[in-house]
Amino acid sequence: MKYRLSIVDKFKLRTLSYSSILEVGDSNQILPYSLALAVQREQEIFFGNEGHFNYPVFTTPIPRPLITEQIQINTINESPKIYVHSVDITAASVSGVIQIGSTNTIQGESRIKHIRQLVNIEEEEVEEAQTQQAVQQLSGS
Repeated sequence: MKYRLSIVDKFKLRTLSYSSILEVGDSNQILPYSLALAVQREQEIFFGNEGHFNYPVFTTPIPRPLITEQIQINTINESPKIYVHSVDITAASVSGVIQIGSTNTIQGESRIKHIRQLVNIEEEEVEEAQTQQAVQQLSGS
C-alpha cells in the first residue's frame, strides 16, 4: 500500500464513543472491538455484583468467510494527497470507523446483549399487599 498525505480543511464530529475510531491519515490495521451488556429494568433496583459476559453472544466464535478466489487490484493514485474540504458527522459508536486515508485491514467487532427486566403484575400486587400489611402491623391497626 502506498501511503498518501491526508489534508482536511474542516472536520466536525459531535460524538465518538464506545471503541470507535477516527483516523485521519493512513494506517495498516484498524481493529475496533466492543462488548456491552445493556440491562433495562422497569424498577430501579441495583444489586452489588451483577453482570457477566458468559452469554453465548459473547463467547460464540464469529464465522469468517473463506476467500478462495484470486483477487488482483491495480490502484493508480494520481495525487500523493487526499484532500477533503469539509466533513460533518453526527456520531460514530460501538466499534465504528471514520477514516480519511487508506488502510490494509479493518476488522471490527461489536457484541451487545440486551436484557429487559419487566415487573410481573401479580408479583407487584403481592409485594404491595405485603408492604401494606407490614405497615398496618407496625402502626398497630
